[in-house]
Amino acid sequence: MKKIRLITCDLDRTLLREDKTLSPYTLSVLERCRNLGLLFFPATARPPRALEKLIPGLSYDGALCHNGGVALFQGKIVWEQGIEPDLAAKLLLRFQAEFPGATISAEMGGELYANFPAETVWKDISYYRSDFSNLPGCPAEKLILGLTSPEQVRRVEALLPPELYAQVAENMILMIQPKGVNKGAGLLALCEKLSISPEETVGFGDDWNDIPLLQASGTGIAVENALPEVKAAADGVCLSNEKDGPAHWLEEQLL
Repeated sequence: MKKIRLITCDLDRTLLREDKTLSPYTLSVLERCRNLGLLFFPATARPPRALEKLIPGLSYDGALCHNGGVALFQGKIVWEQGIEPDLAAKLLLRFQAEFPGATISAEMGGELYANFPAETVWKDISYYRSDFSNLPGCPAEKLILGLTSPEQVRRVEALLPPELYAQVAENMILMIQPKGVNKGAGLLALCEKLSISPEETVGFGDDWNDIPLLQASGTGIAVENALPEVKAAADGVCLSNEKDGPAHWLEEQLL
């Protein structure tokens, strides 16, 4: 294993415990890593605005947000890729027509637009209630549909143009983004911006959308509670999120 310079870690069910908190042990290990000069980047499907509220007290150098569609370093966006505004608006209206009653939302320009009470899914979130007929003229970081069945996934995919793809997350939502956008692509773009070799990174994850992150990392580690497919794509497996798996791996391997 090459010397590690950068750590990326998925949040839900990987770094965070099931109650969405971090143990003092995990916080201490991450602080010790950063004190040694290692860079730490949470990797999440969430938008940048959600990180500070989600993990108060956690220090990080930047983040991969929107499933890798936005890479930040020291508070500034250094790479991003989204869906053109006209296409995003067209698809949102089509989804509403094809899936009556579905929960549909879009991240655009750093804000969330939803056709349902979004706080019922994401606690304490700020958003605009919208029927998608009058959206801001900026690219969408991602489109999001609440899942009701496997058949819905196939129907959504049939509506997408070739340049977009759909990714299931947490068996609850379907995220739509440009092809080529994922946590792994975000990591590679970040490494290029920071002049860090991907071989000098370690990534942790548990879900389908973490597989590209593990594959792009020099060392990819799945938590014990990860999906079997994620474990198969990883270089190794650490303890579960409830047992501070990533922190134990970092302490044993790097500290």
